[in-house]
Amino acid sequence: MRKQPNLGQRFMAIVGFLALAVPLAPPAHGLVPVNFVQLQVTGQESEQAAPMTDRKKAGAASTTVNLKLRERPDISSASLGTMDKGTVVSLTGQVQGRWSQLTWGSKTGWSATRYLNTGGEAKQEPQSLLRGNPAAKQYRYVQQSGATYSHWDPKKSTVLGRIHLGERYEVRRWAASSRRDEILVDGQWVWTAVTDRRPVALQYRYAQSTGPVYTASGKVTGTIRRGTKVQYGAWNSKTRRDEIKLNGRWAWAGVTSRTAPRTEYRYAQKNGNLYDRADQTRDKKIGTIGRGTKVQWATWNAANRRDEVKVNGKWVWTDVTNRQKPAGSLPPVSNVSDYARFTTKSLSLLKDPSFKAASAGRVDKGMKVTVTHKAEGGWVKVKVGSLSGFIKEKDNLRLHGPYSVAVYGTLRTGQSAYNVMGGFQQKAMNQRFSRSSLYQLWNRNWTFLTNGPKTVVAEQFQYSDARGPGMLRKLDIYESQLRYQGRPMYTRQNVRMADGSQSWTYKTTAFSEKVVKNSGRYISSGDFLKRS
Repeated sequence: MRKQPNLGQRFMAIVGFLALAVPLAPPAHGLVPVNFVQLQVTGQESEQAAPMTDRKKAGAASTTVNLKLRERPDISSASLGTMDKGTVVSLTGQVQGRWSQLTWGSKTGWSATRYLNTGGEAKQEPQSLLRGNPAAKQYRYVQQSGATYSHWDPKKSTVLGRIHLGERYEVRRWAASSRRDEILVDGQWVWTAVTDRRPVALQYRYAQSTGPVYTASGKVTGTIRRGTKVQYGAWNSKTRRDEIKLNGRWAWAGVTSRTAPRTEYRYAQKNGNLYDRADQTRDKKIGTIGRGTKVQWATWNAANRRDEVKVNGKWVWTDVTNRQKPAGSLPPVSNVSDYARFTTKSLSLLKDPSFKAASAGRVDKGMKVTVTHKAEGGWVKVKVGSLSGFIKEKDNLRLHGPYSVAVYGTLRTGQSAYNVMGGFQQKAMNQRFSRSSLYQLWNRNWTFLTNGPKTVVAEQFQYSDARGPGMLRKLDIYESQLRYQGRPMYTRQNVRMADGSQSWTYKTTAFSEKVVKNSGRYISSGDFLKRS
C-alpha cells in the first residue's frame, strides 16, 4: 500500500505547480515588454536589467566603442559622461544583467558589458579572433507625420518631438505591445508609432499666394512667398493649414497646395523707386526701375498700394508696376550664350526689338549670323560682320545652311585646292567641327574628318540659291575621286559645328573611317595647317 504524503509535502507540491503554471513577472524596473524585439546592435546600452550578481571578477577593461557611463544600470539613468573608444577603466566586480559597474577616473557608474574588453590591460582582441560582423543598420520610413516619445509604453511616455512624412531614420527595436519603433532622431533614441519598412516619397506643396506661416500654437513666425516650393508634412483639417518645411524649419501655412501657381508678371508704368518693404513709414529706398521693365510678381499690399516684384534676382517693393505693358515701351533685352544660325530670307535688321524701330542694315538669304541677345516677343539680336540688329527668330533663322559648306583641308584659304571654292557670298573663318578628329593617310595633303572626342578647325563658305546647287554638284565630283579598294573615301554629310549651326562637309564613310583610324596618323591639334 502506497504511503500518503503528509501535509507539508502537499503544500510544497502545490507551490511548485503554481510556480510552473504562472509566468514570471517582468523585472522591477518595467522597461522591457514581454513582446519586445531587438532589431540590431548599435553600440548603445541595452535597457534590460537583472538582479545583482558577482560573477565577474574585478580588474582592468577597455571600451570598444564610445560608451556612456550611467549612474544606474538603466538606459534612462543620468549620464556621467561618454568614454572614448579604447578608454581604460577599472571593473568593481559588480554586475547586473547586461551591465557592469566600473570606475572611470573619479567617477563610478554602470556601462553595457558587451562593449567592455576585459582581455588584458587596455588591449582589444585582434580582429581575426572576433566572430561574425557587426549587424547592418536598419531603417524605417515615416508613413505619416507624427510624434516621438520617451518610452515604448504610452502610459509612461512623454512627447519629445515630431517626425515628418517620408523621412528615414535608423531603427533598433520594436515594441509589439504598443506598436512602436525605437528610432534615432538627431542623435537621440526615441519611440514612435508612425514608421514602417516601406519607403515613402517626399511630398511638396506650393504657395498659391504670399501669406504668413505659423507655429503649432498659431503664432506667426514668418512669411511664405507666392510660388515657393516646400516639403510637405501633414494637413490640419481644423485650421486648414499644411505643415511645411520652410528655410529648414517646420511650420504651418494656410496658402499652400499641390499645384504650382502660374508665374505672373508686372510692368513698370513709369520710372520709379524700389523699396525694401511695403510699409511706407519704415521703408528704405534700395534702387530704381525703368519704364516698361517686365518683372516677376509675388503679391499686392493693398494698405500701401505696392507690388512685391523680383528685380535682378531680389524681391523688392514698388508702386509703379501694373499688369498692362505701357504703350510704346520696348521689352527688356537679355544676354544669351552666342549661337549661330542661317537666314531663311533677305532681312532688315532693326535697331530695337520693335517693328517701328529704324533699320540697322540688311542681310541676304543664306547668310550665317550669330545670335547674341534675346528680348520678349521672340526678338533676337544678331551680328554678321560689322552689322548688328534685331529680327524675329521664328521663320527668319534656321539651323542648317542648305548651301553652306565647311572645309578643313586643301580647300581652306590659301591651300592647294582653294580655287575650287570660288563664287561664295560669305566666308566664316576660325570655325570648328564638334565631336570630331582629324587623321592623315598616305599623302601629306590627304586628311580625313572622323568621329571623335575633340574639335577640328574649319572654314564655312555660304553660297546663294543661284550658285549653291551647282557648287554642291561640283564638290561631290571633286571629293569622290579619292577611292580605296574601289570605294570612295569621302561622303557629303550634314555635320554640327561647335557654334550650334549645321553645315555640309566631306567626311569619312563607315568603311573609310576604319581604314584611316587603323592605318593613318592622328593629328592631335585638329588643324590641317599644323599637320607637319
